[in-house]
Amino acid sequence: MEKTNMMPRITGVALSRIRQDFQPLLGLLIIYGVFAILSSTFRTFDTFKTILTQAVILGTLAAGSTIVLISGGLDLSIGSLFCLVAVCIGRMFLSGVPTLLIVILSLAIGAACGTLNGTIIVGTGIPAFIGTLGMMKAYRGLAELLGANRDMSRFPESFQMIGRGYLIPISIMAVTFLLVYIILSRTKLGFNCYAIGGSNEMARRAGVPVKKQYLIYYTLGGLCAAVSAIILASRLNFTNTAWGVGMELNAIGAVIIGGTSLTGGIGGIGRTVIGVLIVTVLNAGLSHLGVSSSWQRISIGAVIIFAVWLDIMQRRREAKG
Repeated sequence: MEKTNMMPRITGVALSRIRQDFQPLLGLLIIYGVFAILSSTFRTFDTFKTILTQAVILGTLAAGSTIVLISGGLDLSIGSLFCLVAVCIGRMFLSGVPTLLIVILSLAIGAACGTLNGTIIVGTGIPAFIGTLGMMKAYRGLAELLGANRDMSRFPESFQMIGRGYLIPISIMAVTFLLVYIILSRTKLGFNCYAIGGSNEMARRAGVPVKKQYLIYYTLGGLCAAVSAIILASRLNFTNTAWGVGMELNAIGAVIIGGTSLTGGIGGIGRTVIGVLIVTVLNAGLSHLGVSSSWQRISIGAVIIFAVWLDIMQRRREAKG
């Protein structure tokens, strides 16, 4: 009798998860289909390549946010960290540092800043929102000091090749997604990420080193921000201190739109891929229709609110289960 009673509940939860995975994909297909009908220029292969290329910066940034959000954390500093890494790239080139060393040092800066974020949060016990909000201001101020509010440009050809065209940038994004997928689905680190996000206290009681794991998750978030900054600096062939404003909200928004829960424990990089594509397709489609950037931001905001509302409704249904 107990097995009979449990089966409908288990089946219901499984079907609920399938619907939750399917909804963002269905939304992406509908959005793409609508714009393809409304704009003849939107349904070309060149536009498709442009969408993928535009998704690279947001995608690599959102990959790190996916890990942090699943663990139940939050990092509002990644936009400013993105700017700081970009400014450091410019300063290093002005100082004559070789390209390969600059790439390595930029990744190290991103990882170190991510580790610092995690250290502040687990070391002081302050909420991630407050801790990373403070670091967002600190990284922005440091970037302005280093950048002296000037553009830094004319990077070597060897560096420009990283972001040129669409093949290399898209490949970097794909590799980033693949590595995050492996971490989340094939490693103990990923299993712990879901466990901690589901219940921090239960994970701790089960012997999970919660604080150490948080340090790793925030480090990976900072590393992804550095990858994103390297690609954009290479593509545009310059950097300045205005970069990264609002990018943290775009990245977090894309992750949430894809179906990763804002409260942690639920999500995946596949969902983030869909969320990033929804944001990018929506912006590209509205641009093809001549819609202003202000209305584009309003549209993305509305989609984020709708996605969070769906997540809340889903959790309430499961709780009533």
